[in-house]
Amino acid sequence: MMRFLLLLCLSICPLLSHAQVFMRPFDHAASMSLGGATVAYPGLEAGLGNEALPAFADKAGLYSGSALPFGISDWQVASFQGFVRIGVNDGVGLDFVHSGIEAYGEQRMRLLYARRLGARFCLGGSAALMRVSAQEYGAANGLTFGIGLLANVLPGFWLGARIHNPFQQKVGDYVAESSMRIGAAWRPSDIFLLSSEVEKSLDREARVKAGVEYRPLEVLLVRTGVRAGGGAATFGFGAGVRIKGGFTIDTGFEWHPSLGVTPALLFSWRK
Repeated sequence: MMRFLLLLCLSICPLLSHAQVFMRPFDHAASMSLGGATVAYPGLEAGLGNEALPAFADKAGLYSGSALPFGISDWQVASFQGFVRIGVNDGVGLDFVHSGIEAYGEQRMRLLYARRLGARFCLGGSAALMRVSAQEYGAANGLTFGIGLLANVLPGFWLGARIHNPFQQKVGDYVAESSMRIGAAWRPSDIFLLSSEVEKSLDREARVKAGVEYRPLEVLLVRTGVRAGGGAATFGFGAGVRIKGGFTIDTGFEWHPSLGVTPALLFSWRK
């Protein structure tokens, strides 16, 4: 109960001052397992972590996930993502995230467009509608945008970057988070991936993320990762199992040394 009350107070505090809203959301299971290091991920197994990915490879995909932050049953976190190729070099996507408790909630919906500019380079952009609401304080809405790129600079080596809300648009009277992510991924074979990135927000210390993905079997992926910064580090781990028809089930866990474990589950389909 004390932990819940503390988290509730921390959630409502941004509505009482001119601090940022829309801080780091809880990732879905595949991304959480990698420590969130997905900006340079060269594929769609971990979802749409970069605006450039809808033009990457697969024809279409759907992702539906949920998480239980720190084991608090009253904290609801859900996400939905989808993408489809609309041409040889173009793709569009949708990303919806909800996080909230009874007294406070945040939602974000992004529309993405990506284009392949060459055999090794993809560029994408997004427009996002962001909404924050709290009991007794009402609700506020705002629009932001982002830009992402993904490049295969060397065989098996990828660079990725993403900028979100560069001009500090507001949600009502409150500033939405502005951030930049830069990362690299190395995939020497189909069974191993090493990914890392740095994320920096204007009002927060830089966070360093790193993750490893290993495929011991064709139908099984095992992941682990770490996310460090702001005086604390969290550790992620999980696995994904492919089933017939292009479906995959991913489980993920993130452990915080003070707040405990956040479990997550993701169902996805790709073709």
